[in-house]
Amino acid sequence: MLIKPNYPLKIFSIMFLLIFTAISYAQTGGVKGVITDAQTDEPLPYANFILKGTSLGCASDDDGNYKIPNIPVGTYVLRATYVGYKPMEVEITVVANRTLQQEIKLSAESLTKETVIVTAQAEGQRQAINEQLSSLEIKNVVSAARIQELPDANAAESVSRLPGVSIVRTGGEGSKVVVRGLSPQYNRITIDGVEIPSNATSTDPNDHKNQFGNDDALSISGDRATDLSMISSNMLGGIEVIKAITPDMDATVLGGVVNFSMRKAGLRLFNSPKFEVITQGMYNNLKSTYNPKVVGSYEQRFFDNSFGIFLQGSYEEKDLSANTLNASYVFDGKITDTDEGVPEFTSATLADVIRRRDRLGATLVLDYTYDNGSIGFMNFFSRSETDADTRSESYALEADEVFYRGSYSESILDVMSNLLSIKHDFGDYHVDLRLSHSYSSSESPENISFNFWQDQAGLDDKYLALRYSDLKEIQKNIVYDYENASFFSISDVDNISEDRTYNAALDIIKSFTLSDYVTAKVKLGGSYNYRDRSYDYDERSGSVYYDDGSQVTSAILREFPQLGDGITYSDFLDPDFSYGEFFEGDYEHADPMDIDLMRDVMDVARNHPGTGNGGGYKENKVSSKLYDYSGHETRSAAFAMTTFNFGNMFIFLPGVRYQNLETIYKANRAKHTSGDPQWSRVEKTETHGYLLPMAHLRYKPLDWLQVHFAYTNTLNYPDFGAIVPRYFVGSNYIIYNNYNLKPAASENFDLMMSVYSNEIGLFSIGGYKKKIKDLIFTSRTFPSDYEDYPELINDVDETQTYTLLTFINNPIAIDVWGIETEWQTSFWYLPEPLNGLVLNVNYTHIFSEAKYPKTTKKTYLDSLWIMHTISVDTTYSTRLLNQPNDIVNIALGYDYADFSFRISMLYQDNIFKNPDFWSQNRVHSDPYLRFDLSVKQKLPWYGIQVYFNLNNITGEDDIDINQKTSFTTSQQRYGMTADAGLRVQF
Repeated sequence: MLIKPNYPLKIFSIMFLLIFTAISYAQTGGVKGVITDAQTDEPLPYANFILKGTSLGCASDDDGNYKIPNIPVGTYVLRATYVGYKPMEVEITVVANRTLQQEIKLSAESLTKETVIVTAQAEGQRQAINEQLSSLEIKNVVSAARIQELPDANAAESVSRLPGVSIVRTGGEGSKVVVRGLSPQYNRITIDGVEIPSNATSTDPNDHKNQFGNDDALSISGDRATDLSMISSNMLGGIEVIKAITPDMDATVLGGVVNFSMRKAGLRLFNSPKFEVITQGMYNNLKSTYNPKVVGSYEQRFFDNSFGIFLQGSYEEKDLSANTLNASYVFDGKITDTDEGVPEFTSATLADVIRRRDRLGATLVLDYTYDNGSIGFMNFFSRSETDADTRSESYALEADEVFYRGSYSESILDVMSNLLSIKHDFGDYHVDLRLSHSYSSSESPENISFNFWQDQAGLDDKYLALRYSDLKEIQKNIVYDYENASFFSISDVDNISEDRTYNAALDIIKSFTLSDYVTAKVKLGGSYNYRDRSYDYDERSGSVYYDDGSQVTSAILREFPQLGDGITYSDFLDPDFSYGEFFEGDYEHADPMDIDLMRDVMDVARNHPGTGNGGGYKENKVSSKLYDYSGHETRSAAFAMTTFNFGNMFIFLPGVRYQNLETIYKANRAKHTSGDPQWSRVEKTETHGYLLPMAHLRYKPLDWLQVHFAYTNTLNYPDFGAIVPRYFVGSNYIIYNNYNLKPAASENFDLMMSVYSNEIGLFSIGGYKKKIKDLIFTSRTFPSDYEDYPELINDVDETQTYTLLTFINNPIAIDVWGIETEWQTSFWYLPEPLNGLVLNVNYTHIFSEAKYPKTTKKTYLDSLWIMHTISVDTTYSTRLLNQPNDIVNIALGYDYADFSFRISMLYQDNIFKNPDFWSQNRVHSDPYLRFDLSVKQKLPWYGIQVYFNLNNITGEDDIDINQKTSFTTSQQRYGMTADAGLRVQF
């Protein structure tokens, strides 16, 4: 249940009174220390500690430090456990007002009495298991060692190995994550808890036109999704996906929180420096290219290991080329009013994309530990520069047309995060202060395209025969005629989005001993977040074919006389370029275009813009102004939560969070006129505050069994591009942004059962249920009056019927539920050589039921034979966009001494890609089955490790199909890639 409060602080006050009235003032002491591996002295993070016979206990932190305060004086048995190690018990005596120092060393479990040296891979797996078990949130974890196990191209690929996570790919490389079937904008991405600003901005002018499938659609620029392709796996200390949050966390999440923890300097004997150099070559078999990667890092600890420095820099070049296909099949109900019939082929585009990406990264992490606390300073920077040459052809069946298109695009993505974290104990109070800054800039300085039009494609007399065929059959009938393909249109787009955020958060924690069997920990705090955001879009385009006065064409012919009297596609062919084996011969592709010549010609066009109605090349005054916006948001929050421990069996965590968002955005509004549009600049302020109750219950009836239940309430704020107060009134349509949109709210139930032991490892099975209200969808209506839109009344013609395109909060709640299972284990107890086997497997099945609103126009004749048109509001039910049905991850490996290999499998099935009223127009992904291989061997010289990776061994394509016909609607082929390299540590 989500509550809109009038007096949220009253609830906080009541919680404090309940806790403080139960405080016991007996004299107490404490115990603290470090838990390490007995053989390697490496710390064991997230180990479990308990004073036997009491509820007093804790878990060690990232560095193996543990501390149990407020222990009544007396003698106790301290028990330390860590999955994969033998438990240890030690007797301690607690003295009043003193903290006992007790170091703990655990030995790895073994069937023999011989010393066992735990491999890095096994250590990482055990760390992930123990972190998941000790967490107050429900989450999944990838350790730094496991990140290095698998040949993941970036952080997004590493996240996709966890249950409930699928990814969106570009050129075969993961870019965004989908958690529990909820699209990227519904998830929160952080680095060491610092939210990465939204950086997923469109660079294609056509993206402003594709939400409704026509030219008069809403801009989709400015959603809240985050592109993860700029985060290299080498800089990470671990990854966690939090599925059920606690009240001390930002609640802006419907799916999950993906947190990347940065590496920091590890402990090292004699405080000596440690250097690591990685050199790697990458091969792409689609285009037979080779690219380098270099990573260098330095880490060292000073002052008896209390101060650490970790510094890393990286540079890599990647070939993300692809063959792509997009086909449109449309059914509009004209055959019957029932849900029958077959969709017709309307158009398709085939493209060869040469995409190059250079990525530069830098990380600096400083940490300082002292007796009563610690200070950390994290700095992260990443820049990726991507450019792409695209050669495409498009068919329109009924119009009997072919378009040949060449395009060049360039994009630059910068991301920066800084975090200053101060933790200090003031007596019995623990204070955690975090100050952070983050910045994101997504710039596309150049996006140019040329289109050539061939009027007859050989399909004119075959429309009726081919309209229900797949693309392969249709393409067999295409006739290419380059000499008669006229120079038709050009476009030139640039845009930039900037997002800067400052955040301050303060948490205060106090522990209480209520009795030997009941302890409590009170945590309260608040945060303040200021975000500044802007977006600027400019477009210049026009039809050269209808160029009044032929200014552009004439200028081009003067500069390039070799093009002849008229310009056709044959003048732009590139005889030196080869597609290779385009789609392995499944489809043909028109002769390639000369992209360099296109860019040279565009330089001429920019200096000779058209002036007539056609205007071969001039500024698009509507698009260049309509999509611009600027503004800021302030997000404030306060929370209170209490963790009760009842013996070693129950942990109960009730709490509440108040979260408020105020948005202030400026945008442009315009009305279509016979001349230039009439513009106005508008600023709107909106405020949304919510009270979010939450509760966690963790039950541990046996040493090997744990059950975790969570009830949470979370939010998702509307995308920036939906709430900026723009609108445009056209001749027969209205684009209207809805700045009154409410945040979507989700009531979440999670239940997770875990079975664990040194032999089993960790086996978990759980389910979740979400009820999401006010989820935001695009809407197309045909209003007869504008009472709900009073701002439009003076700008519309009441005698005109308009199509209104806007965003709405869905009035119908959406249910999402799913099942997640996971098993992480190693077979150390088997006889040699089988004791080196390692297994990670997880399976997810997701269900959702969403009702989408739809408004249609219907006409009828009245009794006087007068025609009337009315709007009919209805709904249709289907799944959530980007929701997969099934996800399976399997990684089987073997470790022996300094050798390891991993072969992994990823399976994703039936990801929903296109909701539509007619089921014939719905699209989902074809089953995707991918295999990867990673082999590593450490050599006996200078700490050298050699490794070899194969990604997408079978060259699996990303394919989407029409639900009715199973015809391909989208396909990306990016082939197999291979990496080979050296890692040197000294």
